[in-house]
Amino acid sequence: MKAHSYLLKVCVMILLAALAAVEVSAQSTYEEKREELLKRQENARAEINVLEARIKNYQERVRQAEQRFDKSFEQFQSLNNLIALQDDKIKSLQQEQSQIEAEIRLTEEEISVREAELNHLIESYKKIISYAYKNGRTGNLELLLTSKSINQMVVRANYLRRFEEQKAKQAEAIRETKRELDEVKENLEDSHQKNRVVLGEIREEKEELGDQRQQQEQTVEEIKQERSEWLSELRKTRQEKENLENTFSSLIEEEEELRAAENERLRRLEEARNITDASRRASEVEKYESAARSTNFVSDEELAVFEDEFAKAKGDLPWPVNSTTVAKQFGRVRNPLYGTITEHPGIDIVADAGSPVKAVADGYVFRIRPLPGYGDVVFVKHGSYYTAYGNLSQIDVGVGTVLRQGDRIGSSGTSQSELGEVLFFLLRDGNQNVNPVSWLK
Repeated sequence: MKAHSYLLKVCVMILLAALAAVEVSAQSTYEEKREELLKRQENARAEINVLEARIKNYQERVRQAEQRFDKSFEQFQSLNNLIALQDDKIKSLQQEQSQIEAEIRLTEEEISVREAELNHLIESYKKIISYAYKNGRTGNLELLLTSKSINQMVVRANYLRRFEEQKAKQAEAIRETKRELDEVKENLEDSHQKNRVVLGEIREEKEELGDQRQQQEQTVEEIKQERSEWLSELRKTRQEKENLENTFSSLIEEEEELRAAENERLRRLEEARNITDASRRASEVEKYESAARSTNFVSDEELAVFEDEFAKAKGDLPWPVNSTTVAKQFGRVRNPLYGTITEHPGIDIVADAGSPVKAVADGYVFRIRPLPGYGDVVFVKHGSYYTAYGNLSQIDVGVGTVLRQGDRIGSSGTSQSELGEVLFFLLRDGNQNVNPVSWLK
């Protein structure tokens, strides 16, 4: 019996040792994978820094060798933004013109109604005047004198008095209706005048827009003519930074792996807290608590709420800056310098320099990276949806910051920023870039 009991204790000890070895091995695997991810992130950062240095080097060579090219290209970007703004103004003017034309139609209908009313009053008055002319004062006196009784004379006198009053009221009604008609006609003339002014503005804006487009075409031609060997090298470097868009996908994958690892750690921590042996429980809890993520961790439940709210808000998300003018659209874009076709992953929104940039929905910042061609970029996760805010001149958040819709992320670009005075905005559904305009108000 004692031998059997001793054998049982030995088996239990061996089993506990084996389980501990498995947990230590799992923890070791997690730490190794996390360390590997951190090294990969450092390598990616080093690669970005190298490319950034190369780009700055070429940009300096461009500035030194061809100042005129820089000036032409800057002019091209400014003209592009100006044309987008003028297009928006023309649309607004055309909307105003439509409203004025609706006002004109309404006023013309009112004039027709009031003219018909005035003609009716005039015809009625003509009949009264005609009757008065035919009968005159003699007829009225005769009518009174031929009364058969005093009572009949009083009735006839009252009738004649009311007839005169009605004639006076009819004349006053004609004058009042004529006055109102003249006032409505004045309103119509004012509306026509407003319409002429707006149409004049539209013509002037279109002429100015045509001049700007012509000037832009001339600028593009000048830039094309100024291409040389170093431009080809610069183009190659810019192509390399375009390929870094893949960084976004890799960042998402890394984040999902880290989230899975963190969820596993939390699960094991919960299990450790339920161990009955106090000494072993303290050891296990300390082990899994020490492996906690350094940044804030948003639970899967909260992420699911972010995702659901984001999906429901399609077409109603607020714009990230106080502007709705898009200088560079989503999708296929033809490069005016090289004639090449590229896929623009987001949109460039024209904004005043250093405008506040705000989160379009609830989420959390999972990465902040400088990317050549897009400046400093803040990546935000909203469940399976992601947004990116680039070309920032200032960043006011950190990795792990939980954002609510409307919270400030930073400031939009300035004239010194890589893309100028615009905000680069990108929206992803999973790993697929989508057109942000179809999601925004």
